[in-house]
Amino acid sequence: MGDLLDDVFRILATATKLEDNDDTKIEAATKYYEAIYLMRQYIQRLPATSEQQQKRDLLEEKAKHYEKIAQNCLRTGNSLAGSSKESPCSDTRRSITTDPRSPIAKHGFFNEDSSVVPLPPPSFSPVKPQSPRFSLSALVNQTTSQANAKLATAMDADERGEKNAAIATYMDAAELYLKAMKAAEDKNGKTSGCGENVAVVLRRRLEQTLDRVEQLKNPKPRQPTKVHMEQRQRQQQQQRSKSSLTPEEVSVLTRSSLISSGLFLPWSDDDAQALNAELKSPMNLFRDKGDLPLADKQKKTFYKWARPSEILQLRQHLRGHGSGKTMSPVMVLGTVSPYKIKQYGVTDCSFIASLCICAAYERRFQKSLISPIVYPQTPDGKMVYNPNGKYMVKLWLNGVARQVVVDDRLPIDKNGNLLCANSQSPPGQLEIYVPIIEKAFLKMAGGFDNGYNFPGSNSGVDLYALTGWIPERILFPKDPNKVRDHETSRERAWERLMSAHSFGDCLITMSSEASISEEQANQIGLVTGHAYACLSVMQTQNGIRLLQLKNPWAHKGWKGRYSCYDTINWNPKICAEVGYNPELAKKSDDGVFWICWDDVLVYFQNVHLSWNPDLFAYRTSTHGFWPKALGPRDDTFNCGENPQYAMTLSQKAIKKGASIWILISRHVTKSEQEGAEVKDYLTVHLHRNDKAKERIFYPRTKRNVLTGAYTNNPHCLVRYDVTDPADEYLSIVLSQYEKSHDLSYTLSCFCTEPFTLGQPAKELPFSRSLTSSWTPSSAGGPIGKKGFYSNPMFAIEVPDGGATFQIQCLAPKTLAVNVMLVPVQSYGQRATRVTSDPPVDSGNYRHGFVVTKRQRAGAGPYALVVSAYNAGEVGTFKVKISTSVKISLIDEILS
Repeated sequence: MGDLLDDVFRILATATKLEDNDDTKIEAATKYYEAIYLMRQYIQRLPATSEQQQKRDLLEEKAKHYEKIAQNCLRTGNSLAGSSKESPCSDTRRSITTDPRSPIAKHGFFNEDSSVVPLPPPSFSPVKPQSPRFSLSALVNQTTSQANAKLATAMDADERGEKNAAIATYMDAAELYLKAMKAAEDKNGKTSGCGENVAVVLRRRLEQTLDRVEQLKNPKPRQPTKVHMEQRQRQQQQQRSKSSLTPEEVSVLTRSSLISSGLFLPWSDDDAQALNAELKSPMNLFRDKGDLPLADKQKKTFYKWARPSEILQLRQHLRGHGSGKTMSPVMVLGTVSPYKIKQYGVTDCSFIASLCICAAYERRFQKSLISPIVYPQTPDGKMVYNPNGKYMVKLWLNGVARQVVVDDRLPIDKNGNLLCANSQSPPGQLEIYVPIIEKAFLKMAGGFDNGYNFPGSNSGVDLYALTGWIPERILFPKDPNKVRDHETSRERAWERLMSAHSFGDCLITMSSEASISEEQANQIGLVTGHAYACLSVMQTQNGIRLLQLKNPWAHKGWKGRYSCYDTINWNPKICAEVGYNPELAKKSDDGVFWICWDDVLVYFQNVHLSWNPDLFAYRTSTHGFWPKALGPRDDTFNCGENPQYAMTLSQKAIKKGASIWILISRHVTKSEQEGAEVKDYLTVHLHRNDKAKERIFYPRTKRNVLTGAYTNNPHCLVRYDVTDPADEYLSIVLSQYEKSHDLSYTLSCFCTEPFTLGQPAKELPFSRSLTSSWTPSSAGGPIGKKGFYSNPMFAIEVPDGGATFQIQCLAPKTLAVNVMLVPVQSYGQRATRVTSDPPVDSGNYRHGFVVTKRQRAGAGPYALVVSAYNAGEVGTFKVKISTSVKISLIDEILS
């Protein structure tokens, strides 16, 4: 403890000297923040006794004092730098937007690559939505990406044991994080709006960086950081606050638990803890009910299925070490690294790429993501070796986290090499974390019918299976000058990738073009139609846009611009900024490479993003079932019977212009897993409504503020930013393109501000349906024409007290129709004139379908007139009359 305080005083002395020089103000701020961090570490370690309280208070007061000095140094330093090198840009914010019509998860678990059938745009197009981080200045994004690059370089040196180089580079990263924090402030030095949110992220990143510097300088047993503890407590609170499911939702989740590959029940913490408890008592070796079928490549060298202990014994025997005691398999979760993971034998590149990017996220941002998904585990969430060979993996499928149980028997060749995905392990040890997760995923995805003989997937779906994060797909436009509704412009795509990656908001993978010839692919070092993990996104100080990608094969990398073979574009300055040595990279092909954004646009077809649901403070999910028989097959004219939900936004959400994301996840069925063609094209439309929250019947009106694009991908995401007080009541309408099957789904809503999600207004309790037709003699045409009163009519008697009506009419789509309720003298009489506005009227003539609003009609007799716009047009129609009370009705009044 005394040594730690000595370090504080030593660093403060250095900071004071640096503060006196205008050229070292930022460096002084870095030192002050380092001292403040160590001081608070010292305070946390003091015993919580009354004797120590005075000391704690004094030190905290000092910490706040030096924090103000650090802020002044940072402000002055950046001001001096800005006056000579660059223009101030603390308030230069670039809006992060995308087309609201692009296709892009409360049960504490909720939180795309396929054909797309876009609809025509609605008549009203709102302001394009922002990212939930809000708009950020280009300087914040660029500086943070540079800091992240330095942090990655420091971690590399750290893992190689190069202590001094690691410390120096960590401090470089810390200085850049400080610079980014300053850029997030407004001109008065205060953080507000986006700056406040970003500053929290940057401050945590800075603390974690300085934490590692302290550990390197003073090696001691590592304690969970405050950030990690807060994150774990927050997750526990979310799970404790889960709302109960309705009987319908329970039925949906029960039905979607059984798929072709087996029964996968929703995740249970109790079951996971029971597996932890089994470690304390010896049990028989666990064996699954069967072995997963092998892929053809595996079969060529397959020797046997073996447990980790058997694999180690075989390896020791082959290396001539005898049959002495072997080391237990180890899972090195503290150093999860994307560089160690390798795909082998199975065509699951998208899943391994997803696994790589999750590992990269943990490594870069020091946050648990996939480490805690395997049980049994330690209290702090790290997987442990289970001697009885039973593991439970938490994977996401059909709307919720699921439990997948596997044994630890793995396929090997005669030399003890794993014939599945694996990660590098120290000599004499075996890391089984990766093969266990892969085995669980393949069991869930293909079961005992397909197993390792996996046909492939897309990384958007696979990232969702691993994390439950919000999936989105960005499609690049084929023609940059003609960006279609479901595509994202190239510049907009770059801005989103930069912002998302800089702040750890999302995971990124990319798919290469399948249309590239094999010959060309070999020349440029890419694999056609292949998934790559995106490990880094950055823009250099001179504006070069670069991405670091990894081939999950762990070999065969890019050979074009900014590859290790490029001797023209790399120079010492860029290499130092990026943290890359091309000559060193040439010596070992690990499948990791840098590529510029312009080449990504040429050789890659889309980007899969998985967004952290924690970006949204308010979120909820619901599960539903949509039978094929409910509503028309084609809802082009009438969507009134589609599943709908009513979202009510708080006044805070209206005032702040909240960001809303809506995710619809279609549940995978047995037939789909068995290879049936997916013909379910699903999307979500958004309509403005009013306090009455009536159902939406017309798909296209001026109140339709967002029209989604249809996709047969399991996940469809739409995004909308609140722009007007009229957005207080929003209707979410699910839609299918030519509905052909029963469908189960999960709807998840995310918002940056408070909201509620409920059902639309209930249908009126009494209804009756009638079928009739226009004949040559009764097709009299519209109101205002003399033949109007020869149209089909129905007699209605409303009792005392009046009634609320809603009337629908379904007709051939070639006919434009109208319905209206006209007062008459006596019950059963035909209408002969309209003397005033009808109490119930569907309004303008519309093709195929019309519906009235809910309207009141007083007591008395009426004639319901059904007319088409053109006289003489014949055809059959169906009328549905819904009322709040029982009424008298004659099927049809004859002339």
